[in-house]
Amino acid sequence: MGELGAEGECDVEPELTIDDFVVQKHGAYFKKHMQVMPHHYKTMDTNRLTLLYFCISGLDILGMVDDIDKEGVIEYIYSYMSPLPDHGGFYGYPRLRFESDEQDKCNNQPHIANTYVALVMLLILGDDLKRIDREAVAHSLRKWQLPDGSFCCVHGISSLDSENDIRFVYCAASICYILDLWQAVDLEQMAQFICGSQSYDGAFGMGPACESHGGCTYCALAALSMMGRLPVLPGKEGLVDWCVKRQHFGFQGRIEKPMDSCYSFWVGASLDLLGVGSFIDGRSCSRFLKECESTPTGGFQKFPEVKVPDLLHSYFSVCGLSLCGLLGPTNSRLNMSQRAF
Repeated sequence: MGELGAEGECDVEPELTIDDFVVQKHGAYFKKHMQVMPHHYKTMDTNRLTLLYFCISGLDILGMVDDIDKEGVIEYIYSYMSPLPDHGGFYGYPRLRFESDEQDKCNNQPHIANTYVALVMLLILGDDLKRIDREAVAHSLRKWQLPDGSFCCVHGISSLDSENDIRFVYCAASICYILDLWQAVDLEQMAQFICGSQSYDGAFGMGPACESHGGCTYCALAALSMMGRLPVLPGKEGLVDWCVKRQHFGFQGRIEKPMDSCYSFWVGASLDLLGVGSFIDGRSCSRFLKECESTPTGGFQKFPEVKVPDLLHSYFSVCGLSLCGLLGPTNSRLNMSQRAF
């Protein structure tokens, strides 16, 4: 907080610029994680493409994506694509070999979130997506969608193999938007599930009757935007009010929760999608992100008091800096740079 000067006026802290952040170290942080992962990521081994996405998209927003071997990364991503015509999409891990197709399908499951991030990374890296078997992906989308309009994340033996909520509705919308596969899903049921997940305060939860949450609100708004349904969403005034009130220096994800660096994107991008991105207090948000920055190693922590950074919060903090106007613009629908799409 500023202090009173000699004449009784409050000294306002100077506005930060991108030069106040250790940008080169952040780039090095993402590049290092593309080569080797610390041991605590071992529980995410089945989501390797998602971890890679944080690195690739982070480097792109930082303006450093040309520093990497784009063609090599493109081939690596395609090595995770399912070759089966009725089981399309991308695995989150290297495909394992089994004796029969049935065992293969049960154990090697294309994942809706890893399919989404694979497509986004390919766009960032300049691929034309001509190698994508669109009909195979459409086949999986039909299996991933449930009767209530939501989507599960994998479909091995049945749709009951995995959780289902609004995060995967967003992934499905992004896949349809990128590949123009809207005919593969039931749009009306999809829209009903999203609108049914809107709470009394205007924001959105994981599903119907769930607590409002910044990440879920983003997923709902971005999906509706790609579906062309955002203009008719009811309760926007209350929703904007809810989002604005999540900023207390930095952003929190839920009422009465601590500020968290990743919500600079989830809630900030929600405001951007609602057409009120100017309501973000970029000066305050960037200062909170600066407090979360790991200056020795690069990367960002979840909270200022956390001792080490992690990939997820590092990536979404970089996205937050973009929304604060310190880096190039992002495409808030797809969570990638505007340059790439």
